[in-house]
Amino acid sequence: MINGKKIVALCAYRVYDSQVFSFITELNKLLEDQNCAIFIYAINSEIGNGGDIVPEVAVFDLIPYDKVDAVVIMDEKIKSREVVQGIIDKANSKDVPSVIIDGVYDNASLVRFDYSKGFEAVVRHVIERHNVTRPHFMAGKRDSEFSNDRIKVFKKVIAENGISYDDSMLSYGDFWSVPARAAAEELLNRKELPEAVICANDIMAINVADVFQADGVEIPGDCIVSGFDGMDEAFWAKPGITTAKCDSIELAKTIAEVVFALFKGKRNLKKWIIPTFIANDSCGCPRCNQDLLSAISGLNNRFYHHQDDIHIMQTYTSKIIGGQTPEETLKYIRNPLTDNMCIVVEHSCFDLEKNFLLEDVEPGEKVVIYDSYIEEDRISHYNPEEIIPHLDDVMELGYPLVFNCLEYMGKAPGFVCYTYPRFDLVDYSKTPSITNFFGMALGGYVINRYQKHLRDKLQEMYQHDALTGLFNRLAFRAKIEEMRLDPAYEGMQLTILMADLNGLKQINDTLGHSCGDKAIATVAKGLTTYCPKDALGVRFGGDEMMEFIFGDCNPKAIIQQVDDFLTKESEALGFKVAASIGTHITTFTNDIDMHKILVEADEKMYETKRARKEKS
Repeated sequence: MINGKKIVALCAYRVYDSQVFSFITELNKLLEDQNCAIFIYAINSEIGNGGDIVPEVAVFDLIPYDKVDAVVIMDEKIKSREVVQGIIDKANSKDVPSVIIDGVYDNASLVRFDYSKGFEAVVRHVIERHNVTRPHFMAGKRDSEFSNDRIKVFKKVIAENGISYDDSMLSYGDFWSVPARAAAEELLNRKELPEAVICANDIMAINVADVFQADGVEIPGDCIVSGFDGMDEAFWAKPGITTAKCDSIELAKTIAEVVFALFKGKRNLKKWIIPTFIANDSCGCPRCNQDLLSAISGLNNRFYHHQDDIHIMQTYTSKIIGGQTPEETLKYIRNPLTDNMCIVVEHSCFDLEKNFLLEDVEPGEKVVIYDSYIEEDRISHYNPEEIIPHLDDVMELGYPLVFNCLEYMGKAPGFVCYTYPRFDLVDYSKTPSITNFFGMALGGYVINRYQKHLRDKLQEMYQHDALTGLFNRLAFRAKIEEMRLDPAYEGMQLTILMADLNGLKQINDTLGHSCGDKAIATVAKGLTTYCPKDALGVRFGGDEMMEFIFGDCNPKAIIQQVDDFLTKESEALGFKVAASIGTHITTFTNDIDMHKILVEADEKMYETKRARKEKS
């Protein structure tokens, strides 16, 4: 419960499907009337049929079981027993009741469409109303429970009408278009066409009718075609397909009834809904439009919006991917398509060394990278206890929250929550595309930044001496040539400090080369610490190092600071580290003779070295 409202978590698939959308709209109305709210956790990719679990199912891990009062799971839509059982187990562990739509599970309430009775109504209508004696049944998948059940119904009805069954009456269309069309072509190659092809679903029926009509077969004059499940396309098709519809409104009413009973303490309820038979002109009955004009209008609206949305999303995706910093990228997320939503991602997505998408990193701290409720675009801390930022404001509107998982490279780096203040199929229809684009945009941005990070590291390795971090000779020369061409440096004072480590050979001989390396690195650290940040440091080789300082400076003060630093570091190292540092001051021009200057600086350094020796 949140803010005095009971929360129902709905685990769904493709919320933009017209039947699912109608179900959600009606269910929200019924629950809202009883001071309840819906949080929708939706996937957009097909799972189950291929056997692979898609990363998107991580959206179900977002369910806050400590705040949810009931879970409703659309089992037939999700199509993965493993995933559904996992949701039920988590809910039961928190004593949250579950309702399963079109599935059979222990320790859960069940609401099922009686597909057998609904399909039987279709078969009886074709056989008994239209006096068909040579029927053919196109089943779905061979190992499907739904397909096998409808085969039994077909055999039962024809037997009761005195028709003997044989295997030539059965083919398989796998519940989908391509195999259904192939099966229809095989029927056309037979010597005699059946009087009716009764299909296990509407998709197959539409495609069978299309293949037959393209070959000159008249529907229903030469052959009756029927389907099952009442999808919108069955009523848009020509001819309209005779079918049985699983009524979304009736389903919503039944689910609401069960949920309210669960709130009162009842458990493991079972309810059945019989699909509504709908005759159409594919069997010779009058055409049934089922609000065809409004459906087509909605389809056109979605189509033209979709074209505009695709263009907008492609433009902003490329800008997001090309962003150089997280802050620069965030401003592109705010665009005409991102009203009423927020985006939460793994904070490690922005860690270039140990990245969630690129490394084996466990989910951890998450951050909000976009929130349409605020005008400022910034990365902010995400508190899982809040579900989403501004949850109270969103729930006041009385509409569902729709959660989608972001996906990239087989991982789920975060989620999008849509908080539309209305029920509009156009809004719901664009959620999968927006989610997909943001998944690609975030992933592309992370990969792009990581590649730049690698390029920078390679360039640093190429340009800088590994021991001291100073430029190597090759990189130094390239940098000087670059500065020659820059008018900003013309005529500037150039101060050169050349340092040479004192007694390196003795350190190497008595303490070892590792100590010698430490001594060299210590001198380099002293130079870079006390020279101006924009000074150009280079290691020419061995223990010879130089700093090129552009502009006014006090070389004596710098040398003294370096000497003091080396004295202090010597105590920590346990052996003496000192350096002779010579200075040379000149003017930088585009025709400067660097060889001559380096010789002069080298001479100044040796003067300092000789002076040190004389003093000692």
